[in-house]
Amino acid sequence: MDYLIKSLRRIDTFSELSESDLAALAGICIPAQYPTRSVIAREGLGAESLFALVSGTVGIWIDYDTEKADLLALREAPCLVGEMSVADELPRSATIVAGSPVDGYSIEARFFKKLLTNRGSIALSLMRGISRIVRTSNDTFVSELRKRNEELTKANEELRKAHRQLVRQERLSSLGKFSSMIIHDFRNPLSVIKGYADLLELKLDGKSYTLHKYASQIRRETSKLTGLTGELLDYSRGETRLVYSPVTVQELFGELKEDIETKLSARELDLIWDNQFKGIVLLDSSRITRVLINLLDNAQKACNRKGEIRISARGTEEELVLTIKDSGVGMDSDTLQHVFDPFYSTSDRGGTGLGMHIVKTVVEAHKGTIDISSKVGVGTEISVRLPLNP
Repeated sequence: MDYLIKSLRRIDTFSELSESDLAALAGICIPAQYPTRSVIAREGLGAESLFALVSGTVGIWIDYDTEKADLLALREAPCLVGEMSVADELPRSATIVAGSPVDGYSIEARFFKKLLTNRGSIALSLMRGISRIVRTSNDTFVSELRKRNEELTKANEELRKAHRQLVRQERLSSLGKFSSMIIHDFRNPLSVIKGYADLLELKLDGKSYTLHKYASQIRRETSKLTGLTGELLDYSRGETRLVYSPVTVQELFGELKEDIETKLSARELDLIWDNQFKGIVLLDSSRITRVLINLLDNAQKACNRKGEIRISARGTEEELVLTIKDSGVGMDSDTLQHVFDPFYSTSDRGGTGLGMHIVKTVVEAHKGTIDISSKVGVGTEISVRLPLNP
């Protein structure tokens, strides 16, 4: 009897009962043992007993032995189980299954109810125990509900993003196919216009300054259109085909000067050339020239009149580093986050919004990297790192 009373006192629900109450409770306890996976009480049946467990673990299941079986909780001895159905006299709401060998005591409901009627302290302890279970279950339910709501919210947002991305990709794919069809038709007349503009420049040289200026302007704008159609064609193909050749930075800068200096001087921008790389690098010179033209074009759009743009080249044993730094308006964090997105542009001076996307694509095709640091009101610095031997 003393051992049984000590065992009952270890159960939380009975821990504050008097010796007299525990002795009365011990008098109606029947020793019971349950092997692993045995059913101690089954859902839907009447509650004929409750169980004071001394050792082992039990699982509380709903829809046990069905495809919808769900484990609600694990209870570890010492504990009291099956008491709620005894208290409310309703069919059991869950199945109790031994998760390991279980030792304890079975207490018949009819004797336990009489004990509750005669000993209010036991009834109060039972009420407190049930209240703790309800509170714990409620806290667990709320916590699990919040967790699942967070997971659903996250999954829903990911689904929305995936849907937006899919719609965007479908639109861009259609645009790419359409662009590829019409770009080839644009290139021939653009080449003819540029050819005639070149001839006009030659014939008007020294004869009419104004007409020569107009012809030069036509040639430059035609070259710009040719460059834009080239970007669209690159994007529509979805790949960048490189033609490698050995080249020096001096040659790259020479091509850039011819294309960009007139435009920059018209806006009174200082362009500073700083070439510290004297070696030879293997790359697609036309593609990298286009990369630098795009970066310089963005830099001049960002600068006010009399601003400064510095383009520099330096090298290490493994890579060539090309840097373009401007004193322009700079970019905020949101712009930096989307700067490489296709068709994204914050400029009010025109463009396809593909410039930086093409830049990133070409640099990565060369197995290089591109880094951007920018501060609003201060300017932007972009570094392109290209391996010397890709």
